Amino acid sequence: MSIRPRISTKAIALIVLAALSFASPALERAVTGRVEMWSSFGIAELLLSLIALFWWYHLDKADHHYRAGRLMNAGVLVLAIVALPIYFIRSRGWKRGALAIAVGAAFLAGTFVLSELGESLGAALAS
Repeated sequence: MSIRPRISTKAIALIVLAALSFASPALERAVTGRVEMWSSFGIAELLLSLIALFWWYHLDKADHHYRAGRLMNAGVLVLAIVALPIYFIRSRGWKRGALAIAVGAAFLAGTFVLSELGESLGAALAS
């Protein structure tokens, strides 16, 4: 019997977000030769990322026994950069909420780096 660490479902949602940040620009650059924000690839990445983000948010709400209203749920889908910090503070308090905001900002920065790396890989594959 082997003992393997179990990856949480919330971690899987974040891994999906990170993978999308890397794979979508790589694929777009390899196929089209450029990466554009509002291209078909960009819109598909945005929609898939929103699904993964909302999945993570839903799981996190359950973990923290937080009952969000319709406005908070819609805010996460429409304007996550504003709604998530509010959610973090309301669900965790000021101290832990500020820490969650910092971790979220670091994750966002990491997705930007992954996007650039994916675009570079796509350029290398195309040439």
